[in-house]
Formats: sequence, C-alpha cells, structure tokens
Amino acid sequence: MLAKFTKMLFPPKEIIGIDIGNHSVKLVCFVENKKALALKDWGCIPLTIKADTPPEEKKAIISEEIKNYLKKKGIEARRAAASVSGNSVIVRYVKLPKLTSKELLLTINVEAEPFIPFDINDVRLTYSILNDVTEEGEQKMETVLVAAKKESVQDKIDILEGAGLDPVLVDVDSFALETLYSRLVPAADNSSVLFLNIGQKVTNLSIVTQGVTRVVRDIFIAGATFDKAIAKALKSDAAAAMAAKKAHGLLVTDEDKEAAIESFDKEGILVSKAASGVLKDLYTEVSRSIDFYLSQGVDHSIAKIIISGGMANLGNVSMFLASEFKVPVEVANPLAFLSEQPKNIPKDVLPALAVAAGLALRKFKDWEE
Repeated sequence: MLAKFTKMLFPPKEIIGIDIGNHSVKLVCFVENKKALALKDWGCIPLTIKADTPPEEKKAIISEEIKNYLKKKGIEARRAAASVSGNSVIVRYVKLPKLTSKELLLTINVEAEPFIPFDINDVRLTYSILNDVTEEGEQKMETVLVAAKKESVQDKIDILEGAGLDPVLVDVDSFALETLYSRLVPAADNSSVLFLNIGQKVTNLSIVTQGVTRVVRDIFIAGATFDKAIAKALKSDAAAAMAAKKAHGLLVTDEDKEAAIESFDKEGILVSKAASGVLKDLYTEVSRSIDFYLSQGVDHSIAKIIISGGMANLGNVSMFLASEFKVPVEVANPLAFLSEQPKNIPKDVLPALAVAAGLALRKFKDWEE
C-alpha cells in the first residue's frame, strides 16, 4: 500500500516516446541507472483501422490500444512525447534581423509569417537560433522556424490524453531523429549524415551536419507507394502485395538476378522490379534535397545515409541505395548507444523504433524551463 502511495506522490520520471503511425504505434522508454541509460520498455502495437473510420473514432481506437498495451505490460511512466510530420508541418531555415531573445519572442509571429504558407493563427510556431551571421554588412540570425497546424498537434495530444498519459512534448519526426543522432554519432564527428525514415505514408528526410539538422523534408514516397506498385505488378490486392514485399528482397547483384531466373521465381522478379522503380523515384527526390544542401556552399558532402522505419527491412534496400548514391548506407539500430543491447526485440522491428527512441531521449529541461 505504501509503495502504491509513494508512486502516486512521485510518479516515474521516465518519458515514453510514442511514434503514432498509420499501421502501428511504436513505444520506447529509457531509464537512467547510475548515469547510464538502459531500455526500460518498448512496444510495437499493430493498428487495424478501416480507411473510412471517422477521425474522432480513429483517435479513440488508438488511445485505447495504447492504454491497453501499457496496462498489459505494467508500464507505469505517465509522461509521454509524440511527434508530427507530413503536410501539416513546415520547417524553414531563414535569416532574421538580429534581435534580443525578448524582442524575438514578442515579434516572432510577424517575422515568421512571410515564410509560413499557412495562416499564422492556425499553427503552433516554434523556433531555434542556430548562429549569428553577417549578410551584406547587416547582423542577422540564422534561425530554424517550425510551424505545425494546431489541429495536427491537438490530435496527438488527444490520443495521449485518451490513453491516460500526460503529453509533455509534441516534436517533429526529423528532429526526433536528430536527438537520436546525437547519441549514435560521436560528438567529434564533423561529417554530414542523411537520415531517411521510410514509413508507410511518408518518408522523413533530414541532413544532419555536426549534430545540427540543416535540411528537413517530407517525401510522399513510402511504404504505401511500394505496396501499390507491387500490387499492380502482381495484379493482386494490397494484402497480397504487402506479404510479397516481406517475402522477397531486391535483386541487386547479377548473381541474385541469375538465381531468380534459373529458379523461375516470377513473383520475386516482379516484386524486385516494382520496388526498384519506386526506390529510383525516391532516389530522384532525395538527390534534389542533397543538391539543395550542397548549393548552400557547405563544407561537407554526404558521408553516410542511415535508413530507418518499417521499409528499412526491405531485403537489400541498403545495398540498392548505396549503389545509387555512391555512399555507405546502413540500417539504423536506434539502441546501438546502449551499453547493454536488449535481446527481446526482433531485428526487423528495430529500425521502426527510431523516432520513438529519439522522442524518449528528450531531456526534462526541454519542457521544464
């Protein structure tokens, strides 16, 4: 009884990072033991929600799924962080007149409005000053502006509250990946890394240089695009296409292609051809973002690509992208920084936990100041 009362007075301080996707909800929670982080809880909750389900009903279903999972696993942490991405979020890197922190706080809506393609009254706006610069003799501040539609942010808050959680932060997927990057990559590493978080509906692209995100973009070529292309190639329904996608990898090497032909693996050949076509479209879009990044006169070209999300499990996807981009490509292990690696997480689930892990790593100072 005393232990229960103590927990009510002093609830666990851990943060549950919750990545609410279209096909699943991913959860990660860390605990600090003797100044070292360890994985406390994790989860991947599949969602089966009909496409025509009303938004409010959909939110209630997701809340209930999260609530039931937390209860089933005995997860007691109640503080939670979620994230947004897609069309409801705009990230802009701009140079603003040099102002004091107080002046900027009072005028940020006016300063930001020309750069935000939404009604400024319909968004939640935040910013971060990267550094001071001089442009044509005038002192300015290089600033990243983030605007998210209030409705999108509120949806995530409603889901968390509906699950009995206390929402302490709503981040952006790409910046959650930046938080994760700071743990995965040594501070002394000055190279530029490109993250591709390939989900079901959207691919989050971010280029991180010296620990700071310099390019953010959401590309609407993702898991659903692969499913559609494969379904068309196989003349099958979506469920069969998803199953075929999991069963077959990309045929990248000449040996793999010859083996598929010799074994009359028609389905494998069709899946590879369809998936390769989608990946080439993705390559084109990513290349445009890289060109934009390089056009800013930066000192570092892309040294490595890290892929995460559910589509990172497509067989040979890292090999295919490495051959296209001509740089090393690796599948993310978002828990690689832990001194003790958990043994109960399936290898194919790990890349999908990247955003949730980044959210769970946010420090209390981020929202308590």
